Amino acid sequence: MRDGIAISKAGVPVVVFVHTSFEKAARAQAKTQGVPDLNIYAYSVNSVNIPEAEEAAKAETAAQQFPDMIEHRRPV
Repeated sequence: MRDGIAISKAGVPVVVFVHTSFEKAARAQAKTQGVPDLNIYAYSVNSVNIPEAEEAAKAETAAQQFPDMIEHRRPV
């Protein structure tokens, strides 16, 4: 988080990856550090019950979002 916040404050587009269990804390930290619109991508651990093709489709969807997030500097 600290690196992502520092990079964002330097004016460089950034996406910070956090586990879903830390998403609320990450957003709170970004807000208190003056970067409430920091691009944060929350991911979950792969489940053994989810087919590999479904996990691959989720990854592809996420990958397609990143250029748009950086270009428009909007939170997820």
